[in-house]
Amino acid sequence: MSAFASRKLKQAQELLQRGNAAAATSLCEEVLQRAPRNPEALCLLGIAQLVGGDAERALPLLEQAASTQPRYGLALEHLGLANLMLGRFADAERSLRDAAALPAAPPTVHMRLGISLLQQNRGEEALAALRKAVHSAPEDPDGHLNLAHAYAQTGEHDTARRHLETVLRLDPARVEARFNLGVLALQRDELDAAQQWFEAVLEREPRYLDALINLGVVHQKRAQADAAAACFRRALTMEPGHALASKNLADVLMSQGQPEEARDRYHVAVQSAANFVEAREGLAAAYLKLGRFTEAMASLRELLRMDPGHGKAWSALAEAHFQCGELADAESAARRAIEIDPGVAGPYSVLAVVHVVRGELDRAIAALEDGCSRTGAGTLLGMLAYQLRHACDWPKWQAAWDSMAARIEKEAALGSPFWLLCEPTTAEQQCSYTRRWAAERFAAISPGVRRAGGASRRPPRLRVGYLSSDLQEHAAAYLVTEVLELHDRQRFEVFAYSHGPDDQGEMRRRVRAACEHFIDITWEPDDIAATRIREDDLDILVDLKGYTAGERLTLMARRPCDVQVTWLGYPGTTGAAFMDYLIADPFIIPPGSEAAYSERVVRLPHCYQPNDRRRTAAEPLPRAEYGLPQGSFVFCCFNQTYKITPDVFEVWMRLLRAVPAGVLWLVESNRWATHNLREAARAQGVAPERLIFAGRRPYAEHLARYRAVDLALDTFPYTSHTILSDAMWCGCPTVGLCGETFASRVSGSLLTAAHMPDLITYSLADYEKLAFRLATEPSLLRELRARAARARDHSPLFDSTTFARDLEELYLGIARRDASLLT
Repeated sequence: MSAFASRKLKQAQELLQRGNAAAATSLCEEVLQRAPRNPEALCLLGIAQLVGGDAERALPLLEQAASTQPRYGLALEHLGLANLMLGRFADAERSLRDAAALPAAPPTVHMRLGISLLQQNRGEEALAALRKAVHSAPEDPDGHLNLAHAYAQTGEHDTARRHLETVLRLDPARVEARFNLGVLALQRDELDAAQQWFEAVLEREPRYLDALINLGVVHQKRAQADAAAACFRRALTMEPGHALASKNLADVLMSQGQPEEARDRYHVAVQSAANFVEAREGLAAAYLKLGRFTEAMASLRELLRMDPGHGKAWSALAEAHFQCGELADAESAARRAIEIDPGVAGPYSVLAVVHVVRGELDRAIAALEDGCSRTGAGTLLGMLAYQLRHACDWPKWQAAWDSMAARIEKEAALGSPFWLLCEPTTAEQQCSYTRRWAAERFAAISPGVRRAGGASRRPPRLRVGYLSSDLQEHAAAYLVTEVLELHDRQRFEVFAYSHGPDDQGEMRRRVRAACEHFIDITWEPDDIAATRIREDDLDILVDLKGYTAGERLTLMARRPCDVQVTWLGYPGTTGAAFMDYLIADPFIIPPGSEAAYSERVVRLPHCYQPNDRRRTAAEPLPRAEYGLPQGSFVFCCFNQTYKITPDVFEVWMRLLRAVPAGVLWLVESNRWATHNLREAARAQGVAPERLIFAGRRPYAEHLARYRAVDLALDTFPYTSHTILSDAMWCGCPTVGLCGETFASRVSGSLLTAAHMPDLITYSLADYEKLAFRLATEPSLLRELRARAARARDHSPLFDSTTFARDLEELYLGIARRDASLLT
């Protein structure tokens, strides 16, 4: 090398040591003008570019230096550094290994080699290199810091902590050590220590973004949602597009029941980091929570494109497909989710409901049994018990119920409270479980803003809205429609919000005509539907579904109305804080029994159930055309088979044995129930052909069947509702059996309102005794049939006009009691 080059490069080295990269660059360029391949000049020029933060420009210079002089340690080390800065960790490793193999390689070479290995998640190899670095330079805090990273990566947290403490001993101002000590504490759920370390970092460097985000995570783990959100929002003021801060804030918002803003934050996260799997998963969850299934499916498909083995995404996709009625796709996605992770409950539930909708009850039960055995999930157990009831598979049901009963006092995830109505439970047990279940189900839904300071206006008419998916050919519509028609339009403005199918039938047309405002919200997500209802400025919103099929209490949870009422559709408490009132009657919930209901109980004077006087029965067919033997005594129970319990069925079989000419007419719900009931009859000494099964017929033809019946029998503990009032409307008396839960007292309420309380019994023995007496004393039965016929025109049960006026007075009473409706 010439004296000129030697002098200039020595000066360049000194300038670089003082941090003057620009001056060093000029000197190196002077040398390269005379000797373009001078390796030292190329190396120092590359180092100058690195000092200036330009690794891209440094890289070719250092590569040329290293190729010109292959054992040039300085060039190899800084070539490795350039690749590290560019994220090319395998390339960095190759250069640094060459440098480390040279004699007297400096500690920085081993440290940078260790870093390249750490970045490739090769912690054990990194440890070897970093130990050499620390051994060569035991007082260098950087070596200890990186060695701590390696020990943390290999799970040796205590050793990692000791090296971080050494960093602070060597350099007390080193915030990276405090930050990493906080990370180690957080990983071990030592939340107090983690919080102290992160706060110490932020005290020294208030804009240390990662410390702020991790402090937010500490608050998340402590369920301090507001504090966590504040940390993430502050981080986003520093870097608005930060993916992790956006995702974490979205997680907090979801936990606070704010899926709309959460969705927007997840969007920011995926826009900033397209391959951020957790953010895409959260985005899909937000869309599902909002009821936007098409958008949820699009997000889930993108997630699965990135990670085809993501079991939770397949499970969520199955649910979204089912909600959109795409059963084949739902089944396929659920099976894929089960294949990936057979220990997760959700896909089995989706698979089961797909089979239920298709009428494949045996396959639904098989899926639930498989899911229960693999996951032990309470939700699947509750669902299994309910479906076994539909099939009347009582031995299996008993085993499932025994497992549920052992868990019902403490757990909150045994499935829908609706499933408990048929089970041997008390009203207090139902309320306790339902409160826990509702608290979990609705916890992530934030209510809307109630009218500040009460109503600012008092309209000339009370605005009442009814929410239901049954406003078409359905039992609930047959009950409520005439009340809607009879509402006093001088005092009440009636809204109906339908979230069920439009069957284009006569009942749908009647309901539409009965309401001044009929709004179809079937395809509107909950947030949009709730906003629409809120803008209608109702005084009272009445949910007619409760926890029955097709319910949408997630909409009610958004509090679209200041005063919310549950009525008619669900015979029990909702357990939900957002339901203010439950409409009952003095028989259903006797005074003093209110503690078993989460809502404030309000009572109609006679019966909580309305009835439609406009319903008509067709002319009955001859008994033979119904498959009923001539000369037989016909007992009937047209309740769905899930309401039939083994002990009640035993009573029915004893009645058939005691009444030789008797037959039992039941609803043909499904072929499995038909088979199991006939086999149960055979086992109890009753010929299976004495059970007659009625198929589904139009409502008027169904009513006509009661004219061919001698005596109707109640179920228990889920007693007859519309079925009993249908029987009484057609002059067919029903023997009732009542308990102490809401569902077990409905038949008693109806019979009381029909002025026939003598048909109510309170024990299986009395129930059997009364049914036998009526079947064997024709004169007594004729008297009861005559009284049932008179009840159509002379009892509160069928006085629709009085019922409508009583209901209106109840609404006005609620309005007077509720402060939000006072002017």
